[in-house]
Amino acid sequence: MAVLIHSLGKEKPMTGSLKKWGASLVALAAALQLSGCFVVADDDPGPLPVGTLTVDWTIDGQRSSLDCADFGVDRLELVIYDESGAKVDEVEPFCESFAVSVDLVEGSYFADVTLVDSADRSATLTKTLDAIDVIDGTELEIAVDFPVDSFL
Repeated sequence: MAVLIHSLGKEKPMTGSLKKWGASLVALAAALQLSGCFVVADDDPGPLPVGTLTVDWTIDGQRSSLDCADFGVDRLELVIYDESGAKVDEVEPFCESFAVSVDLVEGSYFADVTLVDSADRSATLTKTLDAIDVIDGTELEIAVDFPVDSFL
């Protein structure tokens, strides 16, 4: 059996070191406060500027839910990219809605639009929408037509 004996009036070396470090940290914190230095962890820039992109589509110039069914189209696939080509958003509204709106941070974008069937297969050729400039507080409307010869 081991017995630990402490001599009276002497601190263990580790305890003395901890007390010295603790005192140093308290002194440092007090000195920083007196010097007027402080760190702010919350630099909230406020809300980002946002505009709305609305894409309206037609099938051969018409907005008829019967055309969606006749051509086997279930949804519109809208994929939005930023200027660097990074995907920003993807939405797939039902074909019969013939319009979709997406809020985007102010900036320049491009997008791909394709009509797809219920199995998510392309029913039409993909159209690219270039030079989409979203401006804070405004709505940009883009019309897209899928003529009969664009169907696969």
